[in-house]
Amino acid sequence: MKKLTEINPKNVFEFFELLCSVPHGSFNVERISELCCDFARARGLEYFRDGAGNVIIKKPASKGFEGRPAVILQGHMDMVAVKNPDCDIDLEKDGLRLASDGEYVWAEGTSLGADDCVALAMIMAILDSEDIEHPPIEALFTVNEEVGMLGASALDASLLSGKTMINIDSEEENVITVGCAGGILLTASFPMKRTKDYVHAAMIAIYGLTGGHSGGEIHKNRANSNVLMAQLLTKLGDVRLISANGGDKPNAIANKTVCRIALSDFAAAKKAVETFEQEVKEKYAETDPGLTVRIVDEGFKNSGAADLISSRRIIKALNELPDGVQTMSDAIEGLVQTSLNFGVLNISDFRTELTYCLRSSVSAEKLALREKLEGIIKANRGRAEFSGDYPAWEYREESSLRSVAVMSYEKLYGRKPGLSVIHAGLECGILSGKIPGLDCISIGPDILNIHTTSERLSVASTERTFELVLDILKNL
Repeated sequence: MKKLTEINPKNVFEFFELLCSVPHGSFNVERISELCCDFARARGLEYFRDGAGNVIIKKPASKGFEGRPAVILQGHMDMVAVKNPDCDIDLEKDGLRLASDGEYVWAEGTSLGADDCVALAMIMAILDSEDIEHPPIEALFTVNEEVGMLGASALDASLLSGKTMINIDSEEENVITVGCAGGILLTASFPMKRTKDYVHAAMIAIYGLTGGHSGGEIHKNRANSNVLMAQLLTKLGDVRLISANGGDKPNAIANKTVCRIALSDFAAAKKAVETFEQEVKEKYAETDPGLTVRIVDEGFKNSGAADLISSRRIIKALNELPDGVQTMSDAIEGLVQTSLNFGVLNISDFRTELTYCLRSSVSAEKLALREKLEGIIKANRGRAEFSGDYPAWEYREESSLRSVAVMSYEKLYGRKPGLSVIHAGLECGILSGKIPGLDCISIGPDILNIHTTSERLSVASTERTFELVLDILKNL
């Protein structure tokens, strides 16, 4: 097993390892934000840190590039922090255990967070170097991107003078991203009336699913464990809800859901679960080969189960709310236009909460979907709250940055890059709204299975992408 200090580009992976040494899941970015400030202070670089925790670091142009306009290099600090059930790392307090075989880098037992610490590492390597040729640099490190781009939304963009921005938050090396969907988060809550009677309790678990990113992989028809649980509950007849926990993040396709219920006939429920498992394993044999459904008898207990009326209403809402791809683009072949992801299910105490991530490149469709969901929720006596609304990043017909990036790519690799508008969200949309006339692109190295514990960062692709960034800076 290789250490990260043994792989190239060494300066990039040195900073990547440093960043991964502190916890930095969404809403837990204090330490990594301070680390970025420490980095700037140690090098005598001008920096700003706002109330949200966003950090801007400025570096003057290298010799011979003084007269050129400033370029913004941008990435986000937070990661989707998930771990395997048997992993002893506390993602609220601990850093990651990195490993590499020289071909890929990964984290043992947890997600890696190359989305987006690889961007910060590349930018730090540029800020740290005395040999790299570049125009004035304005490094922008934002917080809480993964939970609605909250850092970018809170940013005071007047601190930036650049009108050209390279966002390093893509996960496919051979593509330059030039547009993305907008999005919004939905949290739905439902009241529950609990009882104190003794019930026959059972636990149902749906697990072993592939999961993935709800923007980049929503079109792959992978199973969502929260959606499957909702479907299964309707097949069990009049059950009463006790608790449920499914999914980790709104923008990750849920891959495990556990639900505890009260029922009257365990044998019948067990048979229904076995039949359901067979059906869904056949349906998702290609996308989710590890899909497993289990039911465990917990016996009689005073569990504080919800009453039958509350349970029926919530299960009805779970099945009425849509999930997955809603429309495809007529303009761009293969592009998802509008979708939503049932990311998190939580039933506890006296309420039920569901969290959805809505995405669309058409604002009218996003609004229509929002209204549809709100109607379903209210019809089932629930409450809908929306947050983190961000606009789509629209394709720019004329872009000098895009032209330079394509030229650099062709020169380095002898082939044309793909140009893509994506369904996943990027901060370019928000920042374009804050900086009039902003010319931006998004690039990045190959990252496999992002937002999961199977996440892998390609070493060779990281080296090539860093080389591409340097060549673009030299030619702007």
